[in-house]
Amino acid sequence: SRPRVLASSRPRVVASSRPRAMAAAERARAKTRDRATRATGRWTRERTATAPRASRGARARASAVETLRFLTPEDVRDVAETHGTPTYVYDRATLDAQAARARAFPNAYGLTVRYAMKASPNAAILKTFKKAGLHVDASSGYECERAMKAGFEGGEISLSTQELPSFFEDLVRRGVKVNACSLDQLERFGRAFPGGEVGVRFNPGLGSGGTGKTNVGGPSSSFGIWFESLPRVKEIVEQYDLKVVRVHTHIGSGSDPAVWQKVSGMSLDLCREFPSVDTLNLGGGYKVGRMSYEKSTDLAVVGVPVKEAFEAFAKETGRKLKLEIEPGTFLLANSCAVVTSVQDKVVTGTAEGHTFLKLDMGMTEVLRPSLYGSQHPLVSVSKAGELPAAQADYVVVGHCCESGDLLTPAPDEPETISERRMGEVNIGDYVVIEGSGAYCAGMSSKNYNSFPEAPEVMRLADGAGFAVIRRKQTLEQILANEVDFTA
Repeated sequence: SRPRVLASSRPRVVASSRPRAMAAAERARAKTRDRATRATGRWTRERTATAPRASRGARARASAVETLRFLTPEDVRDVAETHGTPTYVYDRATLDAQAARARAFPNAYGLTVRYAMKASPNAAILKTFKKAGLHVDASSGYECERAMKAGFEGGEISLSTQELPSFFEDLVRRGVKVNACSLDQLERFGRAFPGGEVGVRFNPGLGSGGTGKTNVGGPSSSFGIWFESLPRVKEIVEQYDLKVVRVHTHIGSGSDPAVWQKVSGMSLDLCREFPSVDTLNLGGGYKVGRMSYEKSTDLAVVGVPVKEAFEAFAKETGRKLKLEIEPGTFLLANSCAVVTSVQDKVVTGTAEGHTFLKLDMGMTEVLRPSLYGSQHPLVSVSKAGELPAAQADYVVVGHCCESGDLLTPAPDEPETISERRMGEVNIGDYVVIEGSGAYCAGMSSKNYNSFPEAPEVMRLADGAGFAVIRRKQTLEQILANEVDFTA
């Protein structure tokens, strides 16, 4: 494994606001208690008592034991025994409910909800959302092709991409709606389709995301055309006689609702610059709480001021703009869990040590903790299909030969390991990784260490059991595109 320098070997805690002297005294007392505990032969790994004193809120979060969302303990056992571990399990009822909530987003003059399919592009999920009345937001030409294979018409697909594909002309002829995300993309579209209709994605100069890596607005982001390049956009539009019919903005995943609302107003100002615009696409990025203590954006609340802004714009200009939104995480995050097994358990027996649970999955299935320091609920289930009565603190790691394959980083700090309070488990028991629907199966470090893709199943809404929607990959499929070479 490649070495990794950790910011801390302890769980991250919030520093006390008490004077330093009092804090130091408390640490000294805690160390004394720890030594006394070991001396009596009852060392119960109370190392965290020697860390700086946490705030009340931080201590409550650290001690909260997460629960199963839509699976029962018996479901977990049955999935493991029938499909093996690890297995992604999607819940059809949750998918349908989230789609209905998205379609109820407040709007003044019409709404199109586009599923950001990069969140999870499985055909079964695409078909589920098509049936629910959603359209598609694609981030590559290949996603456009994949959506059409799943049954979407070209006209139901919007393409906003960092790489305009060489075959974009064919996609446009099949009805796909392109949003030019750079000046060069706009020129390429103009050369190919002079006089055509096009959308333009702008970077409004402001961004917001759950982490810096999910912020896609502002001067540190390459996404979209910088708003101050508006004069050049108009020059290209005039040169190729283009008709700008959509303005698109998206500021990040897990964005602050207040910032999102502010950008909505800035985006309407951009619409004023193009009289031909009839649709404003405000992207997605609505914050979703995976952990029990995290808050989620209420679309019914955040959409009201946006609706009012559209109405004010119409009163001022006489133009009734249609609204588009592009949820991905909102639809998927808590609609899937990964059922996995504890395949090993390791104790590093020092005052700085931990009890590690090694799962039979990792960054090959859920990369977000290693990449962002994201927090996912981890729920223990015994091999018999029961919730454990006792609890313990664990560091949970994946199966890859990579020290960064960590399921319990400190919040937003992928370089810092942290312990998690869970039901007590042993080798052979199960751990369910909740909140694994968005940017997990579709964004894993596929085939690292030659681990195969895990199967995906759908929990049917009518209680009829589970349907396989992707089989487990075989070694032969991993090797299929390799060409024989004589060394």
